[in-house]
Amino acid sequence: MSGSYALPALRDRFLLSLEAPANRLLSVQLALSLLGCRNPLPGMTCEALGLVGQSTYGCAARRVLELYSTNGTGMGEAGCS
Repeated sequence: MSGSYALPALRDRFLLSLEAPANRLLSVQLALSLLGCRNPLPGMTCEALGLVGQSTYGCAARRVLELYSTNGTGMGEAGCS
């Protein structure tokens, strides 16, 4: 990631990894690379992750790490609003 924005290919891989439960490990690996990303997240992905509209890929990354570290229960906040 360059600065606080991620390359489109990295963002696309992250979105694709979220679509298949079998890609959980890849989602986590990509999320770790996107923690500081300020690119806007697509609205449908915001909804799917329980984030407010216009959240960033960084917020989504924190949410994915939170969900997967709590065995999918999603307890607690991802720190984005």
